[in-house]
Amino acid sequence: MAEGDTVFRWARDLERAFEGRRVECAEAPNPRSPLRRTVSRLAGLELDRAESRGKHLLLRFRGGLVLHSHMGMNGSWRVREHGVSPGHRTKAAWLALNLGDLEVAQYGGPTIRLVREVALGRDSRLGSLGPDPLAQDFDPARAAAALATAGQTELGEALLDQRRLAGIGNIFKSEACFEARVSPWRAVDSFDPEELERIIGIARRQLLAGAETGRRPGRIYRKAGRPCPRCRGRIAAKGQGLDSRITYWCPGCQL
Repeated sequence: MAEGDTVFRWARDLERAFEGRRVECAEAPNPRSPLRRTVSRLAGLELDRAESRGKHLLLRFRGGLVLHSHMGMNGSWRVREHGVSPGHRTKAAWLALNLGDLEVAQYGGPTIRLVREVALGRDSRLGSLGPDPLAQDFDPARAAAALATAGQTELGEALLDQRRLAGIGNIFKSEACFEARVSPWRAVDSFDPEELERIIGIARRQLLAGAETGRRPGRIYRKAGRPCPRCRGRIAAKGQGLDSRITYWCPGCQL
């Protein structure tokens, strides 16, 4: 799943791909692509900048058009040399942009749309996002205050609420709570502000490392039943929240 670290990396890689290039040809090869009617508007454009906001990716083109995508569980972006990709892969893409010597392609995901900058400013999904731990101006105290508003919600569920913190998914939720030695089942209001700020700081550090290296922490995620790397107890796993997203934790040393 694309969490904040992956989207941040895509934004960086796409900016590099577009540097000194413009869109020579824009297509929506997959007949189910949401861009079938609008993709031609991208032809001839240059990228101004790529921006990640939590799990959302914004490609801002000169002239005021913005390509907004959210990859959900299985979507992805790919950059490769033009003409070297297998044909069936290109045909499956929601979007394929020919940059001359490079091709940028996007596959799957619940959201990909082309909108004007002014319309994007009115988008409730983006407007309701909480602080992004990967943002340059990230303020840990402000983020802790936003998380604290979750009240009696369990910590693990609250960390996934994009209205409180943008970019944390199931992996970083579980791994940050483990490193902080706190139970993801405790209510948010059982933590003081300094504790919440510490937990968020750990999640931010993990996200930054993932964005830089492409590697994610994996001490307990998807390791149910295995020995805890810290206390040798057994890692547990259970669905949490209304969406029953699986949380991994060690009952022995996360209190």
